[in-house]
Amino acid sequence: MENGKCKMGGEKDEFFMRQVLELAKQGESFVSPNPMVGAVIVCDGGIVAAWHRKFGGPHAEVLAISLAEKKKMSVKGGTLYVNLEPCVDFEGKKTHGCADAIIKAGIKRVVVGMLDPNPRVARNGVKALRKAGISVDVGCLGAEAQKMNKVFVKFIKTGVPFVTVKIGMSLDGKIATKTRESKWITGEISRAKVKKIRDANDAILVGINTVLHDNPELCGAVREPLRVILDSRLRCKPDAKVLRDSNIVIIATARAAKSKIKLLEKCGARVKILGKKIEINPLLRYLGKIGISSVLVEGGSEIFGSFIDSKCVDKVYWFIAPKIIGGRDAIPAVGGSGITNLKNALSLRTKHIHRFGEDILIEGTL
Repeated sequence: MENGKCKMGGEKDEFFMRQVLELAKQGESFVSPNPMVGAVIVCDGGIVAAWHRKFGGPHAEVLAISLAEKKKMSVKGGTLYVNLEPCVDFEGKKTHGCADAIIKAGIKRVVVGMLDPNPRVARNGVKALRKAGISVDVGCLGAEAQKMNKVFVKFIKTGVPFVTVKIGMSLDGKIATKTRESKWITGEISRAKVKKIRDANDAILVGINTVLHDNPELCGAVREPLRVILDSRLRCKPDAKVLRDSNIVIIATARAAKSKIKLLEKCGARVKILGKKIEINPLLRYLGKIGISSVLVEGGSEIFGSFIDSKCVDKVYWFIAPKIIGGRDAIPAVGGSGITNLKNALSLRTKHIHRFGEDILIEGTL
C-alpha cells in the first residue's frame, strides 16, 4: 500500500479510513501535543469506533477495544483501521502501548494511514504487530492522514511549533486607524470563528502594543491556550486582562527592569528573558521546549512582519472586512522589513475562501 489510494482492500478500506479521519478530528482542541487519532474495528460481531479524546487519556485503539468489550463483542479475527501507526511502550510515555493491546485482542489485520514520525515509535509499532502474525497495510489515505496531523508532524520532527498567523484587516489593508482604534474591523461571525481557531492551538501570541491598546482577553471557545506576550521592556500593566490567571508567558529582554519582573511574576506570569533582543527563531525554540506544538500569532503589525520576515509562518487566516479606513498613518496589516523587489514577494497558496457574514476569509500557506 502506498500514500493515497488504499490498494489492498480497495474501496472498503478507503471508506473506513475516511470514517477514522473524521473521528480523529473530534480531538483537535483537546489532545495536543498528542496527534489526533481515530480507530474503527470491523469484525463478525459488528463495528466499533473511537477517537483519542484528551492528552494523557487512553488512545483511540485502546478505547475501541474497550468499547467492544463493554458491548460483549469479540474483535478476534477483525480488522482495525487507524490513521496513525499504533504506538509501543517507551520511556516517558503516558499510556501503555497500543500495539500490545491490539495483539492481545486477537485482531488479525491492521490498516494504517501513516507511520508515526516519532523516532521512538516509527516502524516499531508495525514491526511488533507483524512479529505477532498480524497483517499490516500502511499508507491508506496517507496524504490525508499527514495533512490532518501536520502540526504534530512538524513539532516531532523539528521541536518547534507550527506557526499560524491570523490577520483581520480592512479592504485597504489596515488593522487599525491612525489613533490605533481596531475594535472591531471584522464582524461578530468572524470573531466567533477566531475563537475556534484559537481552540486548535496551544498558544496565542501578541505583542505588547496589542495588549496596551486593545486590552484583549485572548481566550478560546472551549479551551484556554497559553497566552504569550512579546514585551521587551515589560510595559504590561498588572490590571491587563491577559494577566487574569497564571496561564501566561511574557517574553522580555535584558533591558527589562528586575522590579517589573517581580511585579509581573506576583501577578502569576512566567517571565522569560531572551537575550538583548527578541528574535523569532530562538523564541520558537523556547516555546517548543516548554511543550507548545502550535502557536497562533494575532498581532500587531510589527509582530506579523517579524514572523513573515523570518520565513517561519506555516499557515495564515486572512480576514478581510468590506471597510475602507484610509490614511497614511493608519496601521498596515504587515510591518517588518518587507521587500525591495516584487519578484521577492511571498505568494499565498490559497487553500480555501470562506464567507463569514460580510467578511471574507482566505485560508492558505506561504
